[in-house]
Amino acid sequence: MISVLFCSREKGNPDSGLQRLLDSTVACTTPAEREQIEFLIKFDSDDDARLPDSFFAKYPFAVRTFVWSRGEGRHGLHHAQEYMFAQRDPRSRFCLMTADDFYFNRPGFVSEILDVKDEFCIMGYRRPPIESFAGIYEQEEAVRQWVVSFGCWSPVISARLIEVCQNFGWQANVDSWLMGLSVALYDLYGIVIWKQHTPFYERGGEYERPASVGTAVTYNNMELTNNVGPLNKYWFELVRRQARNVYLNMVHGTDFRPSWGSKLEGTWRKVRSQPVRRLPSRIFRKMRRNLVSIFA
Repeated sequence: MISVLFCSREKGNPDSGLQRLLDSTVACTTPAEREQIEFLIKFDSDDDARLPDSFFAKYPFAVRTFVWSRGEGRHGLHHAQEYMFAQRDPRSRFCLMTADDFYFNRPGFVSEILDVKDEFCIMGYRRPPIESFAGIYEQEEAVRQWVVSFGCWSPVISARLIEVCQNFGWQANVDSWLMGLSVALYDLYGIVIWKQHTPFYERGGEYERPASVGTAVTYNNMELTNNVGPLNKYWFELVRRQARNVYLNMVHGTDFRPSWGSKLEGTWRKVRSQPVRRLPSRIFRKMRRNLVSIFA
């Protein structure tokens, strides 16, 4: 299943095209695919021009709406995205991070995404030159290049990746965070989890917006846009920690229950923790404790 997550504002927003986005979903999906896609949309509580819930009830797929205060507007998108991620259908394997001015233009994208079996992946229509930023991705000139190297992007992310990373970055632009995560993963471990797909969407609104070009004031010194940030360089360390978590989960698996291999490895470590001559007495003490606990 795919969860489409985004915030929408109708009031004072000439770029909003929410109805067009939902209508394009109907046009580009089959009845079976409509059962495999859901929309989670956050509205501002002061947006008295937003569409009523009765409007969304007519669509042949699940649309769930949430309403709370505007806060810092676009600068706070990541907070809303993290909340909606936790509310998605638990069967959902992928999240499509978009905006209300995008729309779909090609059938079959739902089935194509769900055919991807990778537990950890980021999907986009353009393959950015991730490898070229190894060793230099913290340099200002390199940052300004990799942060926009994906183009006008509405990323698809595996849900497991978000579960392991625990958030969508520390700024509104989830695409910028995903690029930072991608270059850190390659720089540290030589891993690329990016997958390229045939384009299936377009953007109908203006590409340049005040909040995305760095002109709007925000408290968040972790903000990363196409021409500014992150002012707080701790951002890079946090992304590297996420990259390490992803790598360790890829190596050792994401199952909470330890595998037989890890159990044997743990037993071997215990055996080696003390001299071999003590092994018989350790086994005897272990058996005695077990017997005592049984008959206690």
